Formats: sequence, structure tokens, C-alpha cells
Amino acid sequence: MGAHLSAIIIMGSMLEGLLLGVCQRNPAVVNHCQSAPKHAACGKVKHFAEWKLSELIDVAHQVGWLDMDVRKFSHSLRDFRNLIHPYEQMVTKVYPDEDTCNISWLVVQAAINDLARVMKA
Repeated sequence: MGAHLSAIIIMGSMLEGLLLGVCQRNPAVVNHCQSAPKHAACGKVKHFAEWKLSELIDVAHQVGWLDMDVRKFSHSLRDFRNLIHPYEQMVTKVYPDEDTCNISWLVVQAAINDLARVMKA
């Protein structure tokens, strides 16, 4: 009870794990995606271990796995997950509560629904 920030951090990590897992099962699709993150020096697509959550979200949307609404709300969840950095929370003065947790959980559920719909096809 009352561990709202911890719950949001876990939900953001769940989202990242889900997206990473789907990307790893479909490397040909995501590695040819225009928004796949690339190394600046050589232009090659980065290894999955180097991808950030924001990149996973954008690629999943661009290849059609996440609808636009889920993409946008996923980025919001990512922003809240970044409160794991104490300085970030201190500067922004954002203190998630139960409502924020409930919204975040809906984002994770929506992402799961989008991914399940696409993966069944």
C-alpha cells in the first residue's frame, strides 16, 4: 500500500519486457523499420540490448503492433517510470498516486491487447 512510484516503475519495465520480447521474436520486421535505432557512426541498427523504451514503443507503433493511442499513453508511462531517478522527481515535483497507478495499469493492458491482437494474426 502506498508504493505508487514503485508500481509504476514495475509497470514500465513490464511494458519494456513485452515489447523487447516481441521484437526479439520478429527481428527482420523491426530491424528494417525506419525508426529502428541506429549507431551514428556506421548507421547499423543497434542490438536489442541497446534499445530504449521510447525506441521500442515507436518501432512497435510503426510496424503496426501498437495503435497510436497506446503509443502516446505508453510514452506517458515511460515518462512516469523515469521518476526512478531521484533528481527527476525532485525537479518535476511529481508524486504519483493511486490514480496514476490505475492509469498506468490500463496502458499496460492496452499494449498487451494490441500485441495479442497482432500476434494472433
